[in-house]
Amino acid sequence: MSWQNKKQPPFNDHLGVKIDEWQEGRVVISVTVLPEHLNSHGVPHGGFITTLIDIAGSYCGLYCPHPNRQRKSLTLSLTTNFTGRAKTNQLTAIGKLTSSGHKIFYSYTEVYDSVGTLLATGQMTMRYQTGSEILEGEAIEEYPAKTHHRIKV
Repeated sequence: MSWQNKKQPPFNDHLGVKIDEWQEGRVVISVTVLPEHLNSHGVPHGGFITTLIDIAGSYCGLYCPHPNRQRKSLTLSLTTNFTGRAKTNQLTAIGKLTSSGHKIFYSYTEVYDSVGTLLATGQMTMRYQTGSEILEGEAIEEYPAKTHHRIKV
Protein backbone atom coordinates (compact mmCIF):
# COMPACT_ATOMS: atom_id res chain seq x y z
CA MET A 1 0.00 0.00 0.00
CA SER A 2 1.52 3.32 -1.05
CA TRP A 3 0.46 6.88 -0.23
CA GLN A 4 -1.81 6.89 -3.29
CA ASN A 5 -4.00 4.30 -1.61
CA LYS A 6 -4.15 5.82 1.86
CA LYS A 7 -7.62 6.93 2.90
CA GLN A 8 -8.00 10.71 3.15
CA PRO A 9 -10.26 12.63 5.54
CA PRO A 10 -13.91 12.75 4.42
CA PHE A 11 -13.73 16.56 4.07
CA ASN A 12 -10.95 16.26 1.48
CA ASP A 13 -13.01 13.68 -0.43
CA HIS A 14 -16.07 15.95 -0.22
CA LEU A 15 -14.11 18.80 -1.83
CA GLY A 16 -12.69 16.52 -4.52
CA VAL A 17 -9.05 16.97 -3.45
CA LYS A 18 -6.58 14.59 -5.13
CA ILE A 19 -2.96 14.02 -4.11
CA ASP A 20 -0.80 14.12 -7.24
CA GLU A 21 2.66 13.89 -5.65
CA TRP A 22 3.77 13.31 -2.08
CA GLN A 23 7.22 12.91 -0.65
CA GLU A 24 8.99 13.92 2.51
CA GLY A 25 8.84 17.74 2.70
CA ARG A 26 6.65 18.32 -0.37
CA VAL A 27 3.13 17.64 -1.63
CA VAL A 28 1.14 18.55 -4.75
CA ILE A 29 -2.65 18.41 -4.57
CA SER A 30 -5.25 19.29 -7.17
CA VAL A 31 -8.96 19.89 -7.40
CA THR A 32 -11.59 20.64 -10.03
CA VAL A 33 -13.52 23.76 -9.05
CA LEU A 34 -17.25 23.08 -8.93
CA PRO A 35 -20.10 25.63 -8.79
CA GLU A 36 -20.43 25.17 -5.02
CA HIS A 37 -16.78 26.29 -4.60
CA LEU A 38 -17.46 29.71 -6.17
CA ASN A 39 -18.13 33.06 -4.55
CA SER A 40 -20.65 35.66 -5.77
CA HIS A 41 -18.13 36.88 -8.39
CA GLY A 42 -17.97 33.46 -10.01
CA VAL A 43 -14.40 32.65 -8.93
CA PRO A 44 -13.18 30.16 -6.31
CA HIS A 45 -14.12 31.35 -2.83
CA GLY A 46 -11.24 32.55 -0.66
CA GLY A 47 -12.22 30.05 2.02
CA PHE A 48 -11.97 27.24 -0.52
CA ILE A 49 -8.49 28.38 -1.58
CA THR A 50 -7.44 28.75 2.06
CA THR A 51 -8.63 25.19 2.68
CA LEU A 52 -6.35 23.98 -0.12
CA ILE A 53 -3.48 25.83 1.57
CA ASP A 54 -4.37 24.18 4.89
CA ILE A 55 -4.38 20.70 3.33
CA ALA A 56 -1.15 21.10 1.32
CA GLY A 57 0.58 23.03 4.10
CA SER A 58 -0.05 20.23 6.55
CA TYR A 59 0.51 17.25 4.23
CA CYS A 60 4.00 18.43 3.23
CA GLY A 61 5.04 17.83 6.85
CA LEU A 62 3.10 14.60 7.31
CA TYR A 63 4.53 12.26 4.68
CA CYS A 64 4.66 8.64 5.90
CA PRO A 65 6.03 5.99 3.51
CA HIS A 66 4.88 3.06 5.64
CA PRO A 67 1.77 1.10 4.66
CA ASN A 68 -1.10 1.22 7.15
CA ARG A 69 0.50 4.12 9.06
CA GLN A 70 -0.12 7.87 9.05
CA ARG A 71 0.92 11.14 10.65
CA LYS A 72 -1.40 13.89 11.92
CA SER A 73 -1.07 17.53 12.92
CA LEU A 74 -3.04 20.52 14.15
CA THR A 75 -2.95 23.97 12.55
CA LEU A 76 -1.64 26.58 14.98
CA SER A 77 -1.41 29.48 12.53
CA LEU A 78 -2.33 30.02 8.89
CA THR A 79 -1.75 33.20 6.90
CA THR A 80 -3.15 33.54 3.38
CA ASN A 81 -2.23 36.15 0.79
CA PHE A 82 -4.44 36.34 -2.30
CA THR A 83 -2.54 37.34 -5.43
CA GLY A 84 -4.72 36.62 -8.47
CA ARG A 85 -8.01 35.35 -9.90
CA ALA A 86 -8.45 31.88 -11.32
CA LYS A 87 -8.84 31.69 -15.09
CA THR A 88 -9.57 27.94 -15.17
CA ASN A 89 -11.44 25.41 -13.04
CA GLN A 90 -8.37 23.27 -12.29
CA LEU A 91 -6.37 24.31 -9.23
CA THR A 92 -3.09 22.97 -7.89
CA ALA A 93 -1.58 23.61 -4.46
CA ILE A 94 2.10 22.93 -3.81
CA GLY A 95 3.09 22.66 -0.16
CA LYS A 96 6.72 22.74 0.97
CA LEU A 97 8.11 22.09 4.43
CA THR A 98 10.32 25.03 5.40
CA SER A 99 11.45 23.95 8.88
CA SER A 100 10.59 21.36 11.49
CA GLY A 101 11.40 20.42 15.06
CA HIS A 102 10.22 17.64 17.34
CA LYS A 103 6.69 19.03 17.87
CA ILE A 104 6.31 22.00 15.48
CA PHE A 105 6.76 22.41 11.73
CA TYR A 106 6.43 25.30 9.29
CA SER A 107 5.32 25.27 5.67
CA TYR A 108 4.81 27.47 2.63
CA THR A 109 2.15 26.80 0.00
CA GLU A 110 1.33 28.26 -3.42
CA VAL A 111 -1.98 27.78 -5.25
CA TYR A 112 -2.12 28.01 -9.06
CA ASP A 113 -4.71 27.56 -11.77
CA SER A 114 -3.94 25.34 -14.78
CA VAL A 115 -2.48 28.21 -16.85
CA GLY A 116 0.00 29.10 -14.12
CA THR A 117 -1.74 32.05 -12.50
CA LEU A 118 -0.60 32.34 -8.88
CA LEU A 119 -3.84 32.68 -6.89
CA ALA A 120 -2.58 32.66 -3.32
CA THR A 121 0.29 31.88 -1.00
CA GLY A 122 0.11 30.64 2.53
CA GLN A 123 2.39 30.21 5.51
CA MET A 124 1.55 27.78 8.29
CA THR A 125 2.70 26.73 11.72
CA MET A 126 1.63 23.21 12.64
CA ARG A 127 1.95 20.96 15.69
CA TYR A 128 2.43 17.22 15.28
CA GLN A 129 -0.13 15.16 17.15
CA THR A 130 1.35 12.71 19.65
CA GLY A 131 2.71 9.70 17.76
CA SER A 132 3.20 11.66 14.54
CA GLU A 133 6.53 13.28 15.37
CA ILE A 134 8.53 10.57 13.60
CA LEU A 135 8.39 9.40 9.98
CA GLU A 136 6.93 6.02 11.01
CA GLY A 137 3.79 7.74 12.32
CA GLU A 138 1.00 5.73 13.92
CA ALA A 139 -1.44 3.03 12.88
CA ILE A 140 -4.19 4.28 10.58
CA GLU A 141 -7.55 4.68 12.30
CA GLU A 142 -10.80 4.41 10.43
CA TYR A 143 -12.62 7.70 9.96
CA PRO A 144 -16.03 7.81 11.65
CA ALA A 145 -18.94 6.70 9.51
CA LYS A 146 -20.92 9.51 7.90
CA THR A 147 -23.76 9.00 10.35
CA HIS A 148 -21.51 9.40 13.42
CA HIS A 149 -20.18 12.75 14.54
CA ARG A 150 -17.44 13.46 17.05
CA ILE A 151 -19.07 16.80 17.76
CA LYS A 152 -22.73 17.55 18.31
CA VAL A 153 -24.36 19.22 15.34
